[in-house]
Amino acid sequence: MMKREFDPLRRAMMLEPQGYGIWGLCASICAVFALAAVLLLRDMAGVTVIALTGTLGVAILLWGVCEALGAERQTALVWLCAAVLAMLAVGAHLAMLDIKPGRYSNVLDPLFSDMWNYELITALAWEDDGWSGGYLLIAGLLSRLETFSRLYAVKLVDLICQCLCGVAVVRLARRRGAGVWGRLMGLFACVLAPTMLLNAGCWAQCDATFAMFALWGLALLLEDHPVAGCVLWGFAVGVKLQSAFLFPLLIVLFMNRRLSLRHLLVLAAAYLLSQAAILWDGQGLVEVLTRYSEQLAVARADIGLADHAPGVYSLMTVASVREFSGMGLYLGIASALLVVWALLRAQRPLTDDILLLAALLLAAGLPLILPQMNARSLYLAGMLAFALAGNARRAAVALLLEIVSLCSYMEAIFSLTLVPMSVLSLLAIAAAVLVALELIGLIRQPREAKA
Repeated sequence: MMKREFDPLRRAMMLEPQGYGIWGLCASICAVFALAAVLLLRDMAGVTVIALTGTLGVAILLWGVCEALGAERQTALVWLCAAVLAMLAVGAHLAMLDIKPGRYSNVLDPLFSDMWNYELITALAWEDDGWSGGYLLIAGLLSRLETFSRLYAVKLVDLICQCLCGVAVVRLARRRGAGVWGRLMGLFACVLAPTMLLNAGCWAQCDATFAMFALWGLALLLEDHPVAGCVLWGFAVGVKLQSAFLFPLLIVLFMNRRLSLRHLLVLAAAYLLSQAAILWDGQGLVEVLTRYSEQLAVARADIGLADHAPGVYSLMTVASVREFSGMGLYLGIASALLVVWALLRAQRPLTDDILLLAALLLAAGLPLILPQMNARSLYLAGMLAFALAGNARRAAVALLLEIVSLCSYMEAIFSLTLVPMSVLSLLAIAAAVLVALELIGLIRQPREAKA
């Protein structure tokens, strides 16, 4: 009879941590990452802040892993593999801190310098170019930094927001009934996908900020926390107008008695709160409500109908801003209302999976027909696609959206055309059609049919 060999390492890897054991494991992982970050980045200015922020990002991703695993018991090896992915994701973002994109040099750095010359309230109510109040809040606070790189600060803010987006995607994937591995794949896709890395690392954009509010707001609304969800959606639209792509769902939730009038008023109040500095500075309510129309006017003059964005306008050889701009806006509104009408006429109860598919259709379809879109217009759609990628068709949609966005980014950032924009437009339209067909198939199933 063979002797059983004692292997402490294998035995440790097969343990299934629970309760305080999980807390201790996560704390140990964060401590290891913090130490490694300090040692590897010791030559960078502000290394302590960078290491602590990166550690916070790892902690948030580990929270997402806990959400993904739920009550299921997993071995320590699974936890360590997830921890390595979390550390790699945060490390990839930190490795791009020193990249100084042209947008930062030409737009953000002058903005920060100009803001620094004024008192904080005036900076937070900046009137040039019609910046939104939520974005100005971030920019105004960053403009006060004197001993820490503002470029680093922009990218670190985006890092934390992207990690929080990943946790929101886990919550949304769980609402549609995804398994453990589907939730984990959605979590790490949000922080490791090339477009997510390029957005801040090579472009100094903070799209993760509005996406974080929009995704968490959607998750809380589906979890029947309407007040918190509406507050976050109010903040989301206060940061960026593209959050309103999901707002047609408010009509559906209202008609299905999951929202009431007071919740919609809470959303409006949250939006006004995000613009409080503009009102405090002495500007009126009209200035607050016309901020986005001012942005659209600037975009109409500077970028025309599209700025490296896939869609119907990139398929046109001749397209006049004067004729197509207004028509595109009306067509977008009509299309959104058509989705609402289809949901309200559904032959079966609206499950969370159906509502999430509708959200993806709105986020992926509206940018293709609305004017003045840019290369980042499918950012929110990409994250929703990660949350929904539960079968071959949905995985194909997520892949198509990622390819289209990545090629658009390469053209906008590096002036490198990998695929002609007309082809990218057709691919983006195909992705939206796939989502629409699946949504139609689900809502037309009879009431007795299974989801």
